[in-house]
Amino acid sequence: MKSQTIPFDIHIPATEDRAAIKVATIEIEIYRDEQGNEMVTPESTELIEKTQARYMGLLTGEDIKGLRKKLGCSQELLSDLLGCGKKSLSRWENGHGYPTQLVNTTLRLLEEERVTLDDLRAVRQPRHQTDSIVHFVQARQKMAKRPATYNLQKGWKQAPPELPEPLAQ
Repeated sequence: MKSQTIPFDIHIPATEDRAAIKVATIEIEIYRDEQGNEMVTPESTELIEKTQARYMGLLTGEDIKGLRKKLGCSQELLSDLLGCGKKSLSRWENGHGYPTQLVNTTLRLLEEERVTLDDLRAVRQPRHQTDSIVHFVQARQKMAKRPATYNLQKGWKQAPPELPEPLAQ
């Protein structure tokens, strides 16, 4: 078999709302057999998957493992806070598949420091503790920058004022 490097187009898969999108062209290695059939090398397959995942915003196994270590937590703790199994987290960290979009989004929020482990702990509590949820939401709203909004009839409007403190019980 003969080895050859060729250009390969990377596409983000289509969804219900849009067609597939070409995002990049990379060089991959293929083998060509005596009949002219092309076979992608395992290394090239991995490169294709990692490139596609990056453009789709998915964290790779290395990213997930690095984030967990940066957060200073065990697989058991992180999997509990994410609501996934420890074996699933281990599989993702070892490069065997990717988390669901929901888990990936939560990991990205942790990575970008928009959410902390304490935030995840807080929302893993039973829902009957509404005071803590209200305080959590209000604290997040105070931290967030409220941009001005634009109304077609009235023009620019300033951000809404701060929410009042909760009433004492």
